[in-house]
Amino acid sequence: MNKEKLFLTNKDMPAERLESEVFPYFYVTNPHIPFYIFTPFVIAFLFISIFHINLNTKQILISLTASLAFWTIFEYAMHRYLFHWKPESPFFKKLLYTIHHGHHDYPNDGKLMLVGPVISVPAFLLFSGISYLLIGNYSFSFMAGIATCYMFYDWLHFASHNYNFDNKIFQKLKVHHMRHHYEDNEKNFAFTTLIWDIIMDTLIKNKK
Repeated sequence: MNKEKLFLTNKDMPAERLESEVFPYFYVTNPHIPFYIFTPFVIAFLFISIFHINLNTKQILISLTASLAFWTIFEYAMHRYLFHWKPESPFFKKLLYTIHHGHHDYPNDGKLMLVGPVISVPAFLLFSGISYLLIGNYSFSFMAGIATCYMFYDWLHFASHNYNFDNKIFQKLKVHHMRHHYEDNEKNFAFTTLIWDIIMDTLIKNKK
């Protein structure tokens, strides 16, 4: 990824390069799969919060609101500092290429738009454990909110590359993301909200 050549082609990655550059099973092509996997987590974590931990409605709503606020920061930081990291290690180069760099080279290849459950599920469980250590019983409703945000984020990212809904908010987010791909991949890192690009001064400001 660089400013001189932001992408290789809008066609799919050639099969021979896919075999050599991308980890197999680390991606999915069906945008519904994250919903199949993470919806049970959301239901189970909310069930635990309500019926086992006995959090009240106000406590759950506070946790869900906190998860939404945290997600916007987390999403921005992951995209800017991890997904655009340029490691030296061959293993991490291939891993990052599978997760994100390949998506920049082939932005419309459906195999490179979604992170597979081989990565997303262990990451979710790891963060669930960390959140439990930090906030205790509130972590279940908090992580239910994080899982919901992740499903929405993954679907919205896929939709921005594949659909063109006649909706002002969707169009604004889609254009914001497309400019990240086709104008400057060191700007416009945020996706579900633009606020962190504004705060961190990584917003593309010209009116192209």
